[in-house]
Amino acid sequence: MKMRAQNSVLLFRASLLAVMVAVLAAAPLSATTLVRMSLDQIAEASTEIIRGHVVSQRTLWNPQHTRIYTYTTFALDQTYKGNPPSSPVIQQPGGTIGKVRTFVAGSVQFHAQAGYMLFLERSPADSSKFLLVGMMQGAYRIYRDAKTQEEKLVLPMGFLARGVPASGVGSILAGPAVPVHQFQRDVSASLSRPLAIPPGTAIPVAINSAQAAGLRRMDVRGRTTSDLYPNSGLVIPAGSALSGMAERIGNSWKISWTEVSIRGKQVLLSALSTEPAGGPLQGRTLVVNVR
Repeated sequence: MKMRAQNSVLLFRASLLAVMVAVLAAAPLSATTLVRMSLDQIAEASTEIIRGHVVSQRTLWNPQHTRIYTYTTFALDQTYKGNPPSSPVIQQPGGTIGKVRTFVAGSVQFHAQAGYMLFLERSPADSSKFLLVGMMQGAYRIYRDAKTQEEKLVLPMGFLARGVPASGVGSILAGPAVPVHQFQRDVSASLSRPLAIPPGTAIPVAINSAQAAGLRRMDVRGRTTSDLYPNSGLVIPAGSALSGMAERIGNSWKISWTEVSIRGKQVLLSALSTEPAGGPLQGRTLVVNVR
């Protein structure tokens, strides 16, 4: 009996340690992604925006057996942005396998057969899988009001700011739920508004190519190295492409940055940076300040 009790204690400790290790391994994934965002920012940062319903779910270890991921398959009901597959699969960190359970703050517990409005981006590690933009902020459960029979959706954080639309008049979707048709109108308004990067924005850039474009001139291309939130209506995701022209003046390269691609939208840019002429431009990291 004593041996059985000791074995039980050892098994409990081993299970607890496994949970703690898995949680610690998964925790960094949520550290930089659960940032409070407006609807304009979420819509802009998404590669796909859809309406769908849950059809299946499975939880698996990663190949290294160090992290648990949950994969939820949806049936596509409607597309608002992008070109999603008919059965998109959403990957989230955490889940339960046997006696090991991990929970990552900001993840969503999807309900079987339930309908959702989803704001998605393709996984950098596997383009066949999708991630929720802003974690829980990217999933809005749809239900039918028992009294009015109107379709509504639940705001995951209790409220959602519209940001500043093109008309300059802001609006707030307040309360725990809003009508689906109202939410769809606001999403459409967010997607149709022009993008502009405010003066003073500092953009960290890594130069990935610099090719000769004439005497003492070079065509320069770079990518942003971190997610940026210049204002309540804009997100510049890490990896966004910048283009510019470098001119050799004395012992320096004067780089005029003219354009940045944000989720496929080409946005005009007015920014200057100066780099020493010694050595290649390709591979350098710098901060571009928008004028």
